[in-house]
Amino acid sequence: MSFPSLSALRAFEAAARLGSFKAAAEALHLSPTAVSHHIRGLEAQLGVSLFVRRTRAITPTEAGLQLSQAATRAFSELEAAVAALRDDENRLTISTTPAFATLWLAPRIDDFEQRHPDLRIRLVSSTEPVDLERDREVDIAIRYSAADPDTDDSRILVRESVGAFASPAYLAAGVPIETVDRLATCWPDARLAPIDWATWQVQAGVGPLDEAKLRTFAHEQEVVQAALAGKGVALVSELLVRDMVARGWLVAWRPEIRMPGHAYRLITGPLKAHTRRAALFIAWLKNALAGDQRK
Repeated sequence: MSFPSLSALRAFEAAARLGSFKAAAEALHLSPTAVSHHIRGLEAQLGVSLFVRRTRAITPTEAGLQLSQAATRAFSELEAAVAALRDDENRLTISTTPAFATLWLAPRIDDFEQRHPDLRIRLVSSTEPVDLERDREVDIAIRYSAADPDTDDSRILVRESVGAFASPAYLAAGVPIETVDRLATCWPDARLAPIDWATWQVQAGVGPLDEAKLRTFAHEQEVVQAALAGKGVALVSELLVRDMVARGWLVAWRPEIRMPGHAYRLITGPLKAHTRRAALFIAWLKNALAGDQRK
């Protein structure tokens, strides 16, 4: 016996769930005659009665009740699967570092979504290596890593520079340079060379700095938050604090001293790199970063 048509099963399920051929017809945008025809054909194919028909009323038989429960579950699962596929098509999942996600990308997501209102961004923050062939949920990854300034790497989105920044109130106190409270990132990833205050001190040409005044954090967003709270001078990426400087929340300290930082790289998997949503985001991201660099 061949499998019943989905149209017939759909008409039957709607009639059983709604208790009426007429209601099923309205829900499916069919005529009551078409619904009745589907159900009679299904009964003939299965060799069982699916409804007890009364004047202006139908009641599922025991066989009809069993089939209707299975059909309702099946169609519900199909609808959920189709909805999920449509949602995936309109959602772009970006995996990036906590600092870049918090300090640069999150404040700008609305600009991308306003330009492309059919798309929505889902951010996943992590410092772990990412394998986009294995992790099919992620469309694009942005990772922070060492960069040789003399090497051309097409995956590099931006090479950063690092400077010292503090809140206006902290700088107004006029703390001597040798005893200033210093804030810095101590990378958990040993592959990242430190960008530290010792290097800054050499470039600044100042004497020994009070080691008791140094506080380190594992992530740059923590360093930035401490600086915003007036806890000292932070050694951080200019890229990540550019918005805060523009708003006057942070001020460059000894702005003539700039150190080369690391780089943010773009990682795309073979299955996602050429999708429309990925291409639109990558173009927007590169333009936004280039605009920041020109400011």
